[in-house]
Amino acid sequence: MKHYHLCFGVLLVLLIFPNQKVSAQRGNLSLGLVPTYKTDGYGLQLNANHYHSTTDFIQVSLAATSSKEKPDAGVEFPYEDYLLGIGYFTTILTSPSRGVFFYFGGGPSVGYKYINDGDTYFPFDALEAESSFIYGGYASFEMDFFISDRFSLIIPINGYYHFNSDLNDSTLLLGAGLRYYLK
Repeated sequence: MKHYHLCFGVLLVLLIFPNQKVSAQRGNLSLGLVPTYKTDGYGLQLNANHYHSTTDFIQVSLAATSSKEKPDAGVEFPYEDYLLGIGYFTTILTSPSRGVFFYFGGGPSVGYKYINDGDTYFPFDALEAESSFIYGGYASFEMDFFISDRFSLIIPINGYYHFNSDLNDSTLLLGAGLRYYLK
């Protein structure tokens, strides 16, 4: 009977030590906040990542951007994009000892484009655009630099393409922000 308890104890210790080391490095969930820049505008992106392995994760991203369209040199009007993206990301380059990770991924994107404060009148005849729901996809390249066990600096480059957008069907967002790892 003592032999059985000794073997069970040794097996338990062997299973616990590797899991403690893996769990101490980083959690399964992280939250990020990234101020972004786009052509003639700016925005804010929030994302949540769920890591189901050490090399890849699933991301839910919310982005809100504001910009001004300039179809003519003397005319401009505001528009906003509100976007939701759900994507799968994988590691393309890593150096864990230095705390550097590069990810590439993407997925479907849906949102709402709010054009000219909801007004459909434009002071020129060249454009017919109205606010509407949009759908499409996005691709993203992210650089992740660890600052500490819980924080990292992220630099994402996101490209969105929306099939049914009346105005600017493609959007590029550049940003730099912080990511917080939950334990």
